[in-house]
Amino acid sequence: FRHSAGVELIAGGIKNKDTERHERLSLESDCSLNIKNVTEEDYGYYTCQQYVNGQKQGPDARVLLHVLHVSVSSSSSSSSSSQTEISPGRSVTLSCQLYSDTGFSCDDWVRSEGVELLWVNQA
Repeated sequence: FRHSAGVELIAGGIKNKDTERHERLSLESDCSLNIKNVTEEDYGYYTCQQYVNGQKQGPDARVLLHVLHVSVSSSSSSSSSSQTEISPGRSVTLSCQLYSDTGFSCDDWVRSEGVELLWVNQA
């Protein structure tokens, strides 16, 4: 929503082709929404509403999607590579950014919700 009017993504099982992400969306047999190749633009609230014969049924199902984007830069990495080799004397910097529609910063999440981000060496 991003504090603006909602955008209808799928209605009656048919995708709205006026949205930029329509090709990455699919509706599963259990009525769940599948978003392929999630980007930072996908963050926000998603609401599912059920209609039978044009009449709204039951409460809305609302989900908040947070997107955590991690990027890497090194002293001599090529931008086209998806991997960065770490070797002695080489500097590698990992950065992350949380995209969320809650109005809270990462620091707020850490303090109030106990969210913890850890960098783990999985080599």
